[in-house]
Amino acid sequence: KESLIYAPICTHFSSIREVWVREQAVRRKLESRMAKESLPRTWVHFIAGANETTLRPLTTGQSGRLSRYHVQEVVPVRGEAPANLAQGWSVVCIETSVPISIPVKSLFPSGSSVIQFHGVTQHLQYTSDAQRQELDRRSISELEPSDHTKAVLIPIGKSEEWWKLAHDQRQGHFQKTDAREGHTAIGLNYVDRVFRKLYHSRYLNVALSYDFLTYFEFKDAYEQDFRTLLAELRDTRGNPEWAYVNLEFEIWMTKIG
Repeated sequence: KESLIYAPICTHFSSIREVWVREQAVRRKLESRMAKESLPRTWVHFIAGANETTLRPLTTGQSGRLSRYHVQEVVPVRGEAPANLAQGWSVVCIETSVPISIPVKSLFPSGSSVIQFHGVTQHLQYTSDAQRQELDRRSISELEPSDHTKAVLIPIGKSEEWWKLAHDQRQGHFQKTDAREGHTAIGLNYVDRVFRKLYHSRYLNVALSYDFLTYFEFKDAYEQDFRTLLAELRDTRGNPEWAYVNLEFEIWMTKIG
């Protein structure tokens, strides 16, 4: 009787362990491949504050690459965006080739409202070599700051159901089939007008509500194209991967420096 009672429980935990072991094997394989390719990584910190004066201490003595923005709009899509992040805020982006620590408590006055977003670039996981070559050939470069340069930062969190899938199952959601376009093919249609960069946040050993930071730039003349891109990526008939998104909000900005 005891064996009959515990058998389903053992089977359940065995299944969980199999998923974990498979996930770890995929991660080790990816890390090994990245090491062999000597992929340079970029660590990013987006720091938002109510005004530029609040953020000024961050630019002092920083050796990383700095970019500055003004927030135009914050749009919740799924889940909640930070309540106090709003139009008129300033944002500083710091990119470095090595991890850095931002000592917010010591740099900012007590009571100052500062919001941080962190990530790091990684090897493209769900694109083939042919797709990567086509992306490189057709993609535009990062844009210069101007009153006409739009930038959109979109933090994204995915459900545990997504992370329980095997790597090949997740990759399948990105690929084009007879029935759907898939994430990669949809994005490829816009890379000649929309600059994009993906940062990973899930494995930073920090408790964060998001797993990725997706960053986009485009001239304001292409704003409607960008909105169409977002609509297509969020249509699960063409991109089933988005069904696993449980947190997403848009931070619309102007890139000023």
